[in-house]
Amino acid sequence: MIRKLHRRLTLLLTALTALVLGCALLVTWKLSEEQYQKSAEELFSSNFSSLCDRLADAASVTDVWLAEQEQGTDCVVFLQDNGAALHYAGVLNTPTPRSTLEVLALEASALYLDFDAKDSEGAIVRQESHFTLQGHAGDTYSTAAALLPRGGNGAYLQVISLQNTAFWQQHRLWSALQYTGLWLAGCGLLMLISHWLTGKALAPTAQALRQQKEFIAAASHELRSPLAVIKTSLQALDENLTPERQDTLLHNALRETDRMTRLTDDLLLLANGDLGNLPTHLEELAPDNLCIEVYDQFYLLAKKSLHPLTLRLPDETVPKIHADAERMQQLLAILLHNAMEHTPDGTPIELVLSVEKTAIKISVIDHGPGISDSAKTQIFERFYRGDASRSCKKNFGLGLSVAHELARLHRATLSIQDTPGGGASFTIQFPGT
Repeated sequence: MIRKLHRRLTLLLTALTALVLGCALLVTWKLSEEQYQKSAEELFSSNFSSLCDRLADAASVTDVWLAEQEQGTDCVVFLQDNGAALHYAGVLNTPTPRSTLEVLALEASALYLDFDAKDSEGAIVRQESHFTLQGHAGDTYSTAAALLPRGGNGAYLQVISLQNTAFWQQHRLWSALQYTGLWLAGCGLLMLISHWLTGKALAPTAQALRQQKEFIAAASHELRSPLAVIKTSLQALDENLTPERQDTLLHNALRETDRMTRLTDDLLLLANGDLGNLPTHLEELAPDNLCIEVYDQFYLLAKKSLHPLTLRLPDETVPKIHADAERMQQLLAILLHNAMEHTPDGTPIELVLSVEKTAIKISVIDHGPGISDSAKTQIFERFYRGDASRSCKKNFGLGLSVAHELARLHRATLSIQDTPGGGASFTIQFPGT
């Protein structure tokens, strides 16, 4: 399911980012082409103005010079002196024959140039006009036409220059291919990035689903044993058994029922903690009073289980903490039960309250066999049980997971360290106030 979701999210993210990239590249391409066309038009106009300036001052024009002008500017040039065409074969090939283009250009320029406009001395007024001309072969030309005065008697030189705009389309096509290639490359890169990002985003979900499956499997395994005992005990009651044997079977069934109740309570607490729905009633709480109450509750139980229990409190006044008294008692009870269950009889257990700078610590210290370094990294995992407790049927491996969740609920940290001289120390550290 996660893989399928990963693929879909990758495709969706890639499609969205590719769309944005495509729009950005399209706008950039259009602006680039507009700028290119504008620059080409300005260059054409500048070249034509330079040509007209040279012709205005020239006494005569040679075919060689005109050929150089055409090759240098990639423009077809036509000249007429007082209406008489200056026959020049030209060096540029055009889709529409030059002779036809000349006729079309002259006819079009007549619409834009005023041959009757003269100054006070009777000289033709210099004029220049730009327009677009269509050839007969589907070719299009940027066209510039000018009238240059040749003395004060109305003589003039008509200059027409045409530049085929096919190179605009070629440039547009080539740049479109370049931008398309850039977009495709960008889409490939975006897909890789999207795949990585969605993988990172889905990693917690995948881990949560994996943990959920492991959690359900482990819970089912743990529930199977007490259910089997209860079922076997109830089935045996149908047989002709002595009252003592029947009492034993009922006791076993009740004991396993109690185990299932503890297990379901722990499972509900962990599930609500995962959902953030674990109810708490945080209030100001004196940690020394809390430790005294827990000590009083466990003193006789520890004495009965042959574990001397001692309480150590600091001499100075301890700042209050914001905590749920019932949940904190539950947390300390788990740690004390854990210490009594996993240490030999006669091993002392300490309940210690300390203050370091502004941090408040409550520790449960035992002097038993301790916990290996490899187990320390897994001790708070759900259903984890170390080798020493695997044979203990009362232990589901949830106690320390519940304790860790309760500590997190109070924004405190629960950690484990080795006790000097041997043993394990579990410490709840509250942040400084």
